[in-house]
Amino acid sequence: MLTEQERLRYRKQLALAEWDEVCQQKLRQAHVLVVGLGGLGVAVLPYLVAAGIGEITLVDGDVVDESNLARQVIYTEKAIGLKKVSQAKLFAEGLQSSVKIHAYPENLSTQNASQIVRGVDLVVDCTDNFAARYLINDVCVAFEKPFVYAAIHAWEGLLSVCNAVLTDGRRTATYRCLFPEEPGKMEIPACDEVGVLGFLPGVMGILQAKEAILYVAGFSSPCQGGLLRWDARDMSMRTFAIARSEEADQVRIDQVGVNQAGENQSLSSQEIPKDLGPEEAQEMISKGKAYLLDVREAFELDLAALDCAIHIPMGEIPTRHAELATALPCIVMCHHGMRSAQVIRFLHQANPGTWINLTGGIDAWSRLVDPDVPRY
Repeated sequence: MLTEQERLRYRKQLALAEWDEVCQQKLRQAHVLVVGLGGLGVAVLPYLVAAGIGEITLVDGDVVDESNLARQVIYTEKAIGLKKVSQAKLFAEGLQSSVKIHAYPENLSTQNASQIVRGVDLVVDCTDNFAARYLINDVCVAFEKPFVYAAIHAWEGLLSVCNAVLTDGRRTATYRCLFPEEPGKMEIPACDEVGVLGFLPGVMGILQAKEAILYVAGFSSPCQGGLLRWDARDMSMRTFAIARSEEADQVRIDQVGVNQAGENQSLSSQEIPKDLGPEEAQEMISKGKAYLLDVREAFELDLAALDCAIHIPMGEIPTRHAELATALPCIVMCHHGMRSAQVIRFLHQANPGTWINLTGGIDAWSRLVDPDVPRY
């Protein structure tokens, strides 16, 4: 039963027709792990605490830097140089004194991941590097924990609820189902190189909190078994269905965070997939040395399309990749080159051939033809 104080505090939530005291009690009984207290993490934390999550573990080894303050809005200028977990713990406890906060002033690693993850109900992945994401995936699969993944790139954000149990008992796709192979260090530039405005991780972090809260309370969501992509420029939001791969459950606890070569993933780097700019790609296609695969959604073809391209949406690639010829190199294209890079990582493992990413996507291709072409 909820206390009178809880009924008063959460009265707006309890007023929702779909939300009742049972839902609220599920939040109070839940233990959620937030890994990473950067732009995503500081957006997730206030809403988990405010909604009534009863126990939260925070993991981050970083200190507050002045450059963080443009995005990481729970920190103040006085916090510069102090540990993020300590400042985040103070913030959370000031917002909700009854919440139990555990703080680990260190990064998640192969040495501590099993100990930290095994005791929680759900993990929220707010990290900003691939090694940490694969580690979170592997330890969550090993201990059968659901986790909420998000990532940002320039103006775009991705979101998925991974390894979650659906109402029929099946588990959703994992991070390795989405991205089977870890990209090389130069394949997808970091935010420091590409740049980011603070609202993007803020929005994606709030969406992570939303997914965590709804999953804990027992609600379904398109992100459970789907990958959501949000574009801040045109406010488009699309979800692509992703199937769980047969290999998803093959991770063992003693292999957590370790690649096939037996190396710690934080020290490993995979071969960088080939990519081409639009000018080189056009030349190869015109000479019959390659063909073009467009992995955008059908609605995007109405906005811009190339007659020379084969069209298979990203979400259908896992079931239709056998349709793709491997005798010629295939140049894979999306809007800006982010989804196509993800498709290529899947294809490298599922369908050996020569897969080339079109840098900048159809946006760059169109601007090569006409620099004044409007963006969509």
